[in-house]
Amino acid sequence: MLSMALLLSVGTIMGQVDKAALKALQKEAKAQMAEAQKINEAITAKINEKTASEEEIMTECKKSQAIIRKALKSGGVPENKLGEAYKTYVEMTFFPHNMMLQHAVNKEPFDTAFFYTNLKNMTDALQGEIKNTKVTKGEAGNEVYIKNRIANLAQSGDYYIYAAQFNSDCGRYDKALESFETAMNYTQKYPEVADKAQLRIPAEQIAYYAFHTAHEGKMYDKMDGLYEKAIQFAEGAAGTKQVMAESFRERGDTVAWANFVRDFTLKDPKANEDFIQILISHFLKQDKQAGPSSNLTMQYVDEILAKEPDIYIAQYGKAYKLFEQEKYDEAFEAYMKCTELQSDNYEGWYQAGLCKYRKALALNATVSTIKNQAEAKKTLEKTRSIFGEAIPFFEKARECVPDEPMKWAFELRQCYSVTGQAAKAAEMDKLLHSYEVGIVPCILVPSLSYGKSRQEREA
Repeated sequence: MLSMALLLSVGTIMGQVDKAALKALQKEAKAQMAEAQKINEAITAKINEKTASEEEIMTECKKSQAIIRKALKSGGVPENKLGEAYKTYVEMTFFPHNMMLQHAVNKEPFDTAFFYTNLKNMTDALQGEIKNTKVTKGEAGNEVYIKNRIANLAQSGDYYIYAAQFNSDCGRYDKALESFETAMNYTQKYPEVADKAQLRIPAEQIAYYAFHTAHEGKMYDKMDGLYEKAIQFAEGAAGTKQVMAESFRERGDTVAWANFVRDFTLKDPKANEDFIQILISHFLKQDKQAGPSSNLTMQYVDEILAKEPDIYIAQYGKAYKLFEQEKYDEAFEAYMKCTELQSDNYEGWYQAGLCKYRKALALNATVSTIKNQAEAKKTLEKTRSIFGEAIPFFEKARECVPDEPMKWAFELRQCYSVTGQAAKAAEMDKLLHSYEVGIVPCILVPSLSYGKSRQEREA
């Protein structure tokens, strides 16, 4: 019973203390509201009289905002006075907001950091006033006034886009991104205007701006979160995709870069042929570094061709890889597919001829190891025949770039020489000589001499 009495006594004392503290808070808040209202009335009068300087307006409005904000945060403003407090707060944000907007229109300097701070205060104050003001109708009511406040809040979403631009221009990328995010989520943050707020630009375009702002600020986690929305802005989709890919390289994550590029090129190969070429080049280097067992290039090009068989660069990549593996017959078929896709492209025809040329060289290398003369002679004739098969393809390459003999004359000279077409071989030799090309012949067998291919010479 004694313990219970003590508890009751302590509870009573605490209740008295709480009431006293609340009363003190309310008294202080009342004084703060009165002070803020006094500043508000004084500066408003001077503005109406056109006697207030810009510096004075800024100073007084900032002072009033700070006082009213302190009162609101203290919890000492009675519920029935909250609407009045927020009304004062709103008015003290309007003056600097409009003044800074005018400077922006006139391309005059102003405090862009404060523009954003004031904007946040303004929209929060508008929301507070709308939520805490009871709407009354009739001639003496405030219904029209509250509708105007709702309209003010609804149109303020666009100002967050301006604030984002101001912050971005000044290198405050975190604040810029924060502002863009507020604009994108404006109706969630301010549900009071969910059916009225309409931003001047669509959400996907805002996401596009925010994405590139995040990139400028190297906020890669934010970029990742914005990408899917930003890519929906069609006009900037190509740039967004490129920046996203490049960001993985900036992070030093080549694996993520390759996976990212692979995924979107497989989704739409025709729209991403440049990226396909870049990734093929990357996989070729990886295959070379990893050794003969690595087959990343072939896996990738096969996936692309399964999705879209007429992608030239993928078909060429497949042919190149087969050629590199010395699978000349398969490479030849792949290069011929390239010529079907682009009949005027020199590379396809030249490489098709080079498949025959290399096959002939490989066969010729075996001649000296054959002890049976009849068999050796037969193999030599077969070699000459394959060199002859290469000629039409090199000639087609010549048709594509007739003024660039460096790209085809060497192989044609060799093929014509081997097949006994001396006049044509001399013609090729003359063309090569005119370009002052130095060629060191390689004697393979007494009757046949060959040099390096155009690709090898260029390498």
